[in-house]
Amino acid sequence: MFTRNPASIAAPSPLTARNLRQKGLAFAAPLRRAGRTILRFATDAPQPHPPWYWPDYLRALAIPTVTTAIAFPLSPYFGLVNIVMLYILGTTVGALRLGRGPSVLIAIANMLAFDFFFVPPVFSFDVEDTHYLFTLGVMLIVALVIANLMVSIRRHREIADAREQRTAVLYAMTRELAVATDAQAMTAAAVRHISAVFHSTAVVLIADARGCLSPMSPDESVGKEAQRPLPAFDLEFAQEVVTGGERCIKDAIYLPLLGSRRVRGVIVVCPQPPARALPAEQLNLLDAFAAQLALSLQRARLAEAAEAARISAERALLRNTLLASISHDLRTPLSAIAGAGSLIAQPEYALNADRRTTLGNLIERKARDMSHLLTNVLELMQMEFGSATLRTDWHAIDDLVALALRTNEARLAGWRTVVNLPTDLPLIMVEATLIVQILSNLLENAAKYTPPGTTITLSAAVEEKSFSLVVADDGPGLPPGDPERLFEKFQRGRSESNIVGVGLGLAICRAAARLHGGDIRAMNNAGGGARFEIMLPVETQADAASEDEDRDTRR
Repeated sequence: MFTRNPASIAAPSPLTARNLRQKGLAFAAPLRRAGRTILRFATDAPQPHPPWYWPDYLRALAIPTVTTAIAFPLSPYFGLVNIVMLYILGTTVGALRLGRGPSVLIAIANMLAFDFFFVPPVFSFDVEDTHYLFTLGVMLIVALVIANLMVSIRRHREIADAREQRTAVLYAMTRELAVATDAQAMTAAAVRHISAVFHSTAVVLIADARGCLSPMSPDESVGKEAQRPLPAFDLEFAQEVVTGGERCIKDAIYLPLLGSRRVRGVIVVCPQPPARALPAEQLNLLDAFAAQLALSLQRARLAEAAEAARISAERALLRNTLLASISHDLRTPLSAIAGAGSLIAQPEYALNADRRTTLGNLIERKARDMSHLLTNVLELMQMEFGSATLRTDWHAIDDLVALALRTNEARLAGWRTVVNLPTDLPLIMVEATLIVQILSNLLENAAKYTPPGTTITLSAAVEEKSFSLVVADDGPGLPPGDPERLFEKFQRGRSESNIVGVGLGLAICRAAARLHGGDIRAMNNAGGGARFEIMLPVETQADAASEDEDRDTRR
């Protein structure tokens, strides 16, 4: 028996292997190009056409012609089975691009072309072998089934693409409406999306409190060249749409904006060109746009109503608190002034020099207290409404502390004051009157709420870019609760107290500190007593000089 020795089989030479590889690549390159062309042709989304769009039928007849032109020269080398595969491939590609009717025409035309050009006798529709009848029938059935499946797959793909596009558009519009804060920005966003998606012009008519419709003015932040003119619309018909609450189509599409209680307005959409009619899917998308805009407008109105109610409640609370505080704290000095004045005015009541001096000092002191209360109210209003402008300059902190102590010398006569300031403190850029006022308010606050004989300490420290000024005492400390509440307007440490004041001193301190870019906080000392720490930014003279040079350079 003859056997082949594996060792005797000669391996192909490297040159032969390289030639075979090059021939394989040369043969595969046209196949790859043809495959890419077919995939690109099959995956490109075709434009929708009417059912009896005749150019599609012409394209359907062109596919069997091209397939026959490709298969006929190859017929001597390919078997009939391979030719059938080419025709089925043509049917598949045509079904991906064309409708159901043209796909059926491709299947029938392919079967007839195969019978005429390749089934013996060729160039005739006669069939010599009856077995070919079975082949032709199976070929037609398979082509029809494949065409029907491809058409269904394409329809599902179109539906999925439309849903994806609708979801993406709705998401983009919802996201933009969510960040919009007023009705003007919301309507501008809706009009922009409608114009971009539907290639239409649109206008939003908003109903006022009486139900009258008026177009929402364009956003002033958009340039004049980007603002589109408002499309023509029928205001009376739009009013009827508001009354009916349903979508109506006249010369344009009128979509009501349905709120929770009543119709808020109407979106008027004018397709371009005007004679173009939107399909049902796009009309449903417009309804979704209108629903989203209606919800956003309702949210904006609820937010405006809530903000107005909050402001009204704050004003009422502020007014009531101010009236209660001023009436309580002004009643005592007014009563004292009125009593002293009545005693002085009585002719039958003999007053010696000491009594007259005592009554005069009482009137002066009470009038000064009233003036101080009203000054605090006016200064706080100026600081909070931004009407106060800083007149800053370089000052030494020890000079400001000395001025504050000298101003409150009479008030602090019964208390021991200790000043602990380092000698190397830098100059700070502040407005002297405000810093002195902060210190005066804190010293006055310490004198009010600590018994005589206690110690009030003033200290300072510098840490990097922050300057800290501390006013502390060894009295009873802060009242229970959050120390931040002490800096609120008309908030007093002890509400049930005979101490004169409306609770604005600490609020003024915080406002003045924040005007300088700093802040103030309150806490209890570890050893007892209250501690108020003023934090101010530190700006060195070298930094200020460099800033001035940069400013001059820019000029």
